Amino acid sequence: MPTVDTHARKIDLSLMAFYRAWLQGMDLRHATDRYLSEGLDLREAKSTIKWMRETLIRAARRHGRMSYVRLLRIQIPNQARDAAPPPALPTLEDFRVERDPDYFYSEADLLEIYLAEYPEAQEAAKSPREQRIERLIVRQIEAINWAESHVATAPLPTDNVIEWFDRPMAERLITSGLPNLQALIEHINARGQRWYADIRQLGAIQAGRLVAWIKAHCESLPAIDETALLGARALASQDNVRPARTDIMPLESFLVPSLLDGVQGENRYLGRSRIEAVNDYQAINAWLGAVSRNAHTRRSYRREAERLLLWAVLERGKALSSLSVEDASAHQDWLYALGRTPEGYWRWKIPQEKWLGPRNTARWSPDWRPYEGALSLRSQQQSYVILKSLCEWLMKMRYLDSNPFDGVAKPNIEVAGASPDIELTHALSRGQWDFINEFKDRQPDEERTQRLRFILALAYATGLRISELVDAKAGRLYAKERKSGMGLRWMLKTLGKGQKWRVVPVPSPVMREMAKYFAARGLPNPLTHLNEIDAETPLIASLGGGGHALSSSMLYKTLKRFFADVATEMRKQEHFEDAHKVAQASTHWLRHTRGSHSAEAMPLHMLQRLLGHASLSTTTIYTNADEDDLYEAMEKELAG
Repeated sequence: MPTVDTHARKIDLSLMAFYRAWLQGMDLRHATDRYLSEGLDLREAKSTIKWMRETLIRAARRHGRMSYVRLLRIQIPNQARDAAPPPALPTLEDFRVERDPDYFYSEADLLEIYLAEYPEAQEAAKSPREQRIERLIVRQIEAINWAESHVATAPLPTDNVIEWFDRPMAERLITSGLPNLQALIEHINARGQRWYADIRQLGAIQAGRLVAWIKAHCESLPAIDETALLGARALASQDNVRPARTDIMPLESFLVPSLLDGVQGENRYLGRSRIEAVNDYQAINAWLGAVSRNAHTRRSYRREAERLLLWAVLERGKALSSLSVEDASAHQDWLYALGRTPEGYWRWKIPQEKWLGPRNTARWSPDWRPYEGALSLRSQQQSYVILKSLCEWLMKMRYLDSNPFDGVAKPNIEVAGASPDIELTHALSRGQWDFINEFKDRQPDEERTQRLRFILALAYATGLRISELVDAKAGRLYAKERKSGMGLRWMLKTLGKGQKWRVVPVPSPVMREMAKYFAARGLPNPLTHLNEIDAETPLIASLGGGGHALSSSMLYKTLKRFFADVATEMRKQEHFEDAHKVAQASTHWLRHTRGSHSAEAMPLHMLQRLLGHASLSTTTIYTNADEDDLYEAMEKELAG
């Protein structure tokens, strides 16, 4: 359990037991592990002893127990720490074997001889100082037992977190919108195992202690849902789907009313269908199984189909297979209005706040919602493309008769306040990037830091998408002789959008960072011993030596936390505008930053090839740039 600050802090029975055990001579490490939290820093345990003594003294003074005030002010040394180890003495039986093997002496005579030879074995051998300490301990235990009935209390859901946790911990929770224990427990239950990920400077160990402390007070606090503490793999292996009902629910838990399930859909193809689906729910799953090439695409497609099905049934009161062109147009208007319509002006049946929920909420959580906020123009356009593709596929499979989205134009109304030049607004300036690198280089040398340095170097140099970064493997690296100059050029094959392969240069500064990071992981140097590294070894791995690739969500959160720390440092140095921008940065910003910085000197056709743009409008010019020329341009810019 965390220690407690001296201001307005409360004491529970476990803290009283800890203080009493330490006073009676229990080793501080043992007492801390038993009554507070296993592995807790002993500096925190000593701080707890200090503030508890002060709290007990104040309680005695409030109740007029001045004798207890004077008594508790006396600091008694811990006997386990300060007492000298007792001398090793033979037992009386061992003494008889040595001195009286024939049992000549009676037990009383033998004991007299034994005490004459080993006087330290007598209880009366205790020093006057030790006897005084024993008496003080007895009297202080009496005072503590009195205080327990006047001070100790059980935590309540309405208690402020600052009443139970140390000030830095409490401030982190409060600034994250968790002012009391009830809010903290609800947050844990809603966000799942990694509930602490969005709370700055709160790691897994401290989070585990908080959870353990809450569980230890289950009689007075609401329970933590055990499902919330399961990891993603454990959740996937168990039946953690929410009970089905007709409400705003995830696709797997949405109970479609029989009259709106699409069996009698008005837009159903009248002939024989090419798929076995008999209703809209089955048709959506057939589409997902047929067109989702990877997990990322499947999640994206499922999200849009799920949203449309919920909207059709709950808002429109229609089966998905009964939607008309007018419905598709209304859906587009609704999507534009969602999250940006002032209260009182919302004209749709279901209040817009019921569609919106916190970011990254687990699908099994009651707090899950299909949207996190207003959609940008680009997100609206992506939704349109995916839904039109869904209906087009269902037409080809002869499940639908027509595509309602054929009669609706692609969204093109710019969202108020949004910039059309997102690549520019979401790119870091040269000065900001220099500051980030200086901050990064000041971090302690450990595997976590080495990984961060490599991620920043690789993402910035190559402009890879987040899905491409986590998919990068050692087996896709290769080296070729340079056409100009000495040495080798390093290249990385990557599988991008549309399952299209491309090759990106990995400049020498990035390869050096890779070598340092691989060394921290206990792997051979890729510059000299690439053939000794398993081809499936991920370039970016999770911590702990397991060798598993870092997930997209963990990579995103890792960089978000790092950029938040950089922004804090910028504020300390009064770079407030820069801090505001860097605090918003994420993994994809590094891709835009690469595009922005390279466009200053690199030919656009090379930039197009580097970033893997398929559209002419994205980079203006499309040519097949030579790999070696592309590498030389990158090497010149990054290596100098």
